[in-house]
Amino acid sequence: MTDFKMKACMIDISRFRVPTMERMKLMLKNISETGYDTVFFNIEHTFKIPEHPMIGFEADGFEMMEFKEMSDFADGINLSLVPLIQSFGHMFHILKWDEYDNLAESDDKWSVSVSDQTYELIDDLYMRASQVFNSEYIHIGGDEVYDMATGKSAPLLQYITKDELFLNHILKLKEIAARHDRKIVLWGDMIDKNPEVMKKLGSDTVVCYWNYDFKEMPESYKNIDAKILVCPGTNTWKSFFPRYDYAVRNFKLMKERADELKAFGFMITDWGDAGHIHPFSITENLFNTAFKVLNDDLVEKNYVRDEINNIIKRLDEVHYADYLNSVCVRNKPEYVTKLLFHDNPFSGKCFADQSVLMLNGLLDRIGEVRRSLKGVEFNNEFELDIKLFADQTILFKKKIELHLAIRKNSAAVKVSRLIEEYIVEQRRWFADYMKSWLASSQPMGLYFHIHFMKKIERDLLHSQYKHYGTEYEKIPKKNLYDDPEYLNLFSVGNADALKKLWENALL
Repeated sequence: MTDFKMKACMIDISRFRVPTMERMKLMLKNISETGYDTVFFNIEHTFKIPEHPMIGFEADGFEMMEFKEMSDFADGINLSLVPLIQSFGHMFHILKWDEYDNLAESDDKWSVSVSDQTYELIDDLYMRASQVFNSEYIHIGGDEVYDMATGKSAPLLQYITKDELFLNHILKLKEIAARHDRKIVLWGDMIDKNPEVMKKLGSDTVVCYWNYDFKEMPESYKNIDAKILVCPGTNTWKSFFPRYDYAVRNFKLMKERADELKAFGFMITDWGDAGHIHPFSITENLFNTAFKVLNDDLVEKNYVRDEINNIIKRLDEVHYADYLNSVCVRNKPEYVTKLLFHDNPFSGKCFADQSVLMLNGLLDRIGEVRRSLKGVEFNNEFELDIKLFADQTILFKKKIELHLAIRKNSAAVKVSRLIEEYIVEQRRWFADYMKSWLASSQPMGLYFHIHFMKKIERDLLHSQYKHYGTEYEKIPKKNLYDDPEYLNLFSVGNADALKKLWENALL
């Protein structure tokens, strides 16, 4: 058994869902009681400081002194809080503003360029973070720098390689952090194919080896001086319902690799891509399960009672949809049901790609979810949240039945009635979802979900008049992603989508 020096989890508060202070403190208490000693916060634009009032002004988040209050609370329960301040890629929600677009590497506004002005901004962020967070570390990000050296910094490639450019930037960030008495943590994915660069990070740096599925481990992690955190994921993001079985298998794999690497520690990540649909009780439950796996405890039934575990199992069977055609989501079956939930039943390509046999198989599995709810009482926050997602799954059944009626060219009166019933039931379910959200989370992130629920309604009503009477096979089919607005369902920043939402005063 590995003697972990850091037992950490990561909470993403940058993807529309930010907890209330009361719920945040409860979450920290629950995490501490599980056995964790460190919590990372993925912040992006949700850390509000006086030097940069535009950053995060339009979004939920915390003022720096609120983070100080949180940190003081954490001190009392033996938790170290680490800010994850993106300092290379994932900068869209800062670079989108006119005040900062001169720092962008490219028109994508995804990454910052290597420049003195960039380092001035980062110095301000690190300075304020060091004043309020109680950890000796700052996580500087560094993952998925897709447009690195493709624009303003491109001329530097005449003299150095991309890996060297990345390393130089990280070492500069390390220098800035040291000025504020902090050590750095970073994601390893940009340079983990180059062991010579990895070796130059230094023994006081912590590198995060993240793997949320079952890919081979890069050899570079086996021979570096830097400390290593292995980072499995809860697999809650971008999907309709968290993939419990998939997540537990990932935890077990990364436990084996932690032992092989004699890792410094672990960090369980819980991302919120696609609007952070899942509530915090589900995050806590998966953190609890992951902690036990990483510490060699036997994991059975997700530490909930049999009736709830049975519902989770049935939901898993629906939403890890390897029985459906998942080409629309690059053959990742865990995302198919979410795509279908938002897809247009008249013209959506994801619906069109499914055979009647596949869709009937989906209906059968949803029927098992409905049966698993019979006679079950839901007694606490976690159980009520599981019930909420089970109810959404049952609502989803109505949309599939609507699509099958359209595919059969059923009578207009039947299709109209099914559309009306679906919209009414969606509104009822979403009212419960909003109530649940507001009980634990700050309010502004709800606008993202309100917008897309309304868009589903508009698409249904518009298609009813535009397409009905046309044979289903003759209706032009399009992928949901052909509409740039919908990219924000699966990504964390898209300029075209944001512009459209902003112009409509909906986000």
